[in-house]
Amino acid sequence: MFKKEPHYLQYRDFAFADSASTSELEVLSRLSTRIDVKEGSVLMREGAFGNEVLLLVRGQLLIERDGELIASASPGAVVGERAVILNEPRGATVRVAKDSTILAMTRSEFNTLLAECPSIARNILEEALSRAAS
Repeated sequence: MFKKEPHYLQYRDFAFADSASTSELEVLSRLSTRIDVKEGSVLMREGAFGNEVLLLVRGQLLIERDGELIASASPGAVVGERAVILNEPRGATVRVAKDSTILAMTRSEFNTLLAECPSIARNILEEALSRAAS
């Protein structure tokens, strides 16, 4: 009989977890809630208080500032981390471009992830810093 791999091992394929250990992926799976979202849904609003971080597993997100498209996010992207880390309002609106699957974490869950999963934390923070520099 074939043994099926745990679903969280698929996250290793994404930039936020490419160097994560199996135990870190288990923590990520435990701390996050997997949600399917429909095209057109607004996940975050510019100026709103940021209390969650999203990891895109499947689909595409659009990032808008002042009503203008500034970027799109593909699978593996992390959105919302800046507002949570810096405790500041959202810098952009995030809209679902096509049906997507996300992993959502509350502020508390995200802080636990950063503390317990150094490989994932490093990847997320490096990505956030590279976006801030551009």
